Amino acid sequence: MAQPTNLIQVIAHGGFLPTTAGNPRPYGMPPFGQTLDASEVAAVLTYIRGSWGNDSAPVTQLDTMRR
Repeated sequence: MAQPTNLIQVIAHGGFLPTTAGNPRPYGMPPFGQTLDASEVAAVLTYIRGSWGNDSAPVTQLDTMRR
């Protein structure tokens, strides 16, 4: 995606799948909003958005502070 907003939210607040009958205890990603500062979140997201064949724009500290 052009905007990193959703990815910022996942890093800050975590990501959890819904519980279903077939998957009563799904794995989730813990939130890192209290652990990482704005520059660290920007660095992680810039890496993710530029790796594995992706070619997205870097994420700035200002982007992460708008969450």
